[in-house]
Amino acid sequence: MSGKPQDPTNKLVDVDWDDPRLQELLKKTQGLRLDNRGTFQPRRILLRRGWHDGAAAETATLAAEHADGRLTLITDFPLERGDPVMIDKNAAAAHPQHILAEVTDCRRGSRPEDDGHRVFVITLLSHKNQRWLR
Repeated sequence: MSGKPQDPTNKLVDVDWDDPRLQELLKKTQGLRLDNRGTFQPRRILLRRGWHDGAAAETATLAAEHADGRLTLITDFPLERGDPVMIDKNAAAAHPQHILAEVTDCRRGSRPEDDGHRVFVITLLSHKNQRWLR
């Protein structure tokens, strides 16, 4: 094995962006959208605004759980960045367990099927070690 680092640019290929074959391929793929939903099965949850049990529960859809503690929700109402929330992922359980979280992002849905509907994609950061037990 040589001690010289390899130059990554020596494997680059020049692209002729004006090549009619490439232009035809680009036109065919222009309308495609990537869908990064993965295999997670969305499910209904209860969401309470604030970290108190007396807050009214609203339904939301848990769309993704990330390894770093982030949760992605779909709602029909917006939330403000920094808002504290409690979520209950299993409302039907005898002893529901509320997870405390904070809103880190909220945006309108951008998929074609979201047009004309009140769809908000909300990212939460769960406070994993802080759970509220009833």
